[in-house]
Amino acid sequence: MFIKRIDVCMGAALAGIIGCCGCSKPTPDSGASEPPAAFDVSQLNGPAALQQVHDLLDLGLRDSGTEGLRRAADFITQRLEEAGVEAEQQAFTDLTPRGEIEFINVIGKLPGRGEGIIMLGSHYDTKIGMPEGFEGANDSGSSSGLLIELARVMAAGPVVGPEIWFVFFDGEECWKRYSKLDGLHGSRYLAGQLIDDGRADEVEAVIILDMIGDKNLNVTIPRNVTPELVKRVFEVSGELGYRSLFSLFSMEVGDDHMPFLEAGIPAVNLIDFEYGSSPGRNDYWHTVQDTRDKISAESLEVVGKVALGTVNSLLCDPLGFSGQGAVDSRR
Repeated sequence: MFIKRIDVCMGAALAGIIGCCGCSKPTPDSGASEPPAAFDVSQLNGPAALQQVHDLLDLGLRDSGTEGLRRAADFITQRLEEAGVEAEQQAFTDLTPRGEIEFINVIGKLPGRGEGIIMLGSHYDTKIGMPEGFEGANDSGSSSGLLIELARVMAAGPVVGPEIWFVFFDGEECWKRYSKLDGLHGSRYLAGQLIDDGRADEVEAVIILDMIGDKNLNVTIPRNVTPELVKRVFEVSGELGYRSLFSLFSMEVGDDHMPFLEAGIPAVNLIDFEYGSSPGRNDYWHTVQDTRDKISAESLEVVGKVALGTVNSLLCDPLGFSGQGAVDSRR
């Protein structure tokens, strides 16, 4: 991912929409129907998510276009299927600074009983060309392990209205510098496929997880996201007692949420961009210091519960403007 300074503050956009959100429970005399089925947030297990992270890291580096990446794709596919989630590997080639490279998105799907798609995503590739000893524990091990645990919990839950997609993106990391030909390959490809298939309008929301395992958790949501989704995240984190761990970042972040925003799909990026040796620093990012001892089950559980609670909020009260004005950003 990359960061970019911006001059416009999201505060004004959020000021008018911060408020109370949640499913109101029907009273015995109201005659109202039962609220929508929701997932049990208490079933999200931080230690189980951390074990998934360790198992993924044990496979070694996961650079795009390598055997290590393919091993990781097979591992994720197997774990999704073991959880009862139908999984597929979406292989495609894309032009990069090193020529045509094969990428592999792994997509798990839970069927719905109505219309729409809610997507939870993480990239699983590691930063390219890192030295011996690099693990990529937080970037991208933490979010990938948590996404497997979210799939397990949600597969054991109720069948809800929209389909639930768990997408593990390949090619988020760039070779040289982020551009249309370098980085965000998997998310750009899937967003384009949704447009080509006429399904972009079906996607109610995309929740991207990245770098969320830091023991000193501080989720810094970037400015280039859908404000209504930030509202939901803040509300849910407050209800769960974690509001102090979620804040707005002072800059934009280039990550896998961007191709979906460009396609007119609501998206939010849950990322902790302060991953370093002291508060406010990010000096472990893309270094050999990004090791498994820096991440914790507690942080994974916090972010997992907030992500799951945000899905519940969307089930109760859909945004209502998914995919409007979809634009093909590939052109």
